[in-house]
Amino acid sequence: MPSLIWVNQFALLPRDGGGTRHFELGRELVRRGWNVSILAADFHLHARKYTRRSSAGDRESKCEVQDGVELRWLWAAPYSRNDWRRARNWMTFYRSVVREARRFPHAPDVVIGSSPQIFAASAGRALARKFDVPFVFEVRDLWPESLIAAGGRKGIAHHLIERAATGLYRDAHRILVLARGTADYLVGRGIPREKLAHVPNGVDVSAIKPAAGEVDAAARRDNAPVKLIYAGAHGPANGLDRVLDAAEILGPAANVRFILVGDGPSKGELREHAARRGLSNVEFRDPVSKFALSSMLNSADAGLMVLRESPLFAFGVSPNKLFDYLAAGLPVVCNVPGEVAEMLASAQAGVQAADGSAAALAEGIRALVRLTPEQRRMKAEAGRRWVEREHSREALGERLDAFLRQLMT
Repeated sequence: MPSLIWVNQFALLPRDGGGTRHFELGRELVRRGWNVSILAADFHLHARKYTRRSSAGDRESKCEVQDGVELRWLWAAPYSRNDWRRARNWMTFYRSVVREARRFPHAPDVVIGSSPQIFAASAGRALARKFDVPFVFEVRDLWPESLIAAGGRKGIAHHLIERAATGLYRDAHRILVLARGTADYLVGRGIPREKLAHVPNGVDVSAIKPAAGEVDAAARRDNAPVKLIYAGAHGPANGLDRVLDAAEILGPAANVRFILVGDGPSKGELREHAARRGLSNVEFRDPVSKFALSSMLNSADAGLMVLRESPLFAFGVSPNKLFDYLAAGLPVVCNVPGEVAEMLASAQAGVQAADGSAAALAEGIRALVRLTPEQRRMKAEAGRRWVEREHSREALGERLDAFLRQLMT
């Protein structure tokens, strides 16, 4: 049986609340005859607490097996704010990965290092070198470009991360990208196209299903608000300040309610801004597990796919939340241009804002509200068919399996 070690500090199980790409694709590989071990930290990115150990003093790795996938939860230093302690969290995870290598009885056939943070990918490279096996660099976030997209500035940290990323591009046997535009961008940086492979994000369509029946026209006659849901991170790059601006533009008269589900470093500030501005049409909710997400999506009328305005987001993202919305049978209002807009247009499942401004987002929401129940149903059904065909975990798992087996030959 071929064996894979996949390193991603922020990998999660469906019950944890967050992105589950690695577990779900790992499960698909197990079904196709692989042994899969995922190395992750149990210090939750958004909750800022440990999920598998009682305190920071317990530094032993914790092993868990679910659906045949082995997850090794490694220690990383705790932090509460995005200061130097977060960088320490990243570096301590790197050291934990390198130490964990001694616990593997046999060498894997392939190692993938994933880049939600660049030093986790570097840890994957270190394992591949130790075991003398191919190293795959999975580019989830482009670094240091993501720093600028989130509002950061060029400086020492930017320079150091750029050097680290350049080394990973150079040393990787293959580079796995989630967005086609990322591949084009890297080719422009001088990376050979034959070194690149595309396995985008997707969704477990068996776990998120549309609500039974059509849009409740009687509820509309009773003047129930149109509910738009955003389910994802609340950070500087996510553009939720534009959602608050759009909510203020629309006001109570539009009869639209915004439900923002998730957590992140900007959530406290967003709450304060909404309260200060008296935005009674905005509701904040805590993050939920994938199991609970399906029913929450089913209670909404449409999904919100929003990001901060940045050139990077026009080509360099493959957002999980978009696929979750479509799997749940929700039409989508989107303010992200480029590749994300093209996917939504291909799915025929939403309304695209004219630009990234709050006014354009508000107008896109008005356009959705003006749709008849039948028109919304048609978009919902088209989106579900598209995501089943193009972005189901089963289809993507088959693609990843073929890619890895080819790499081993």
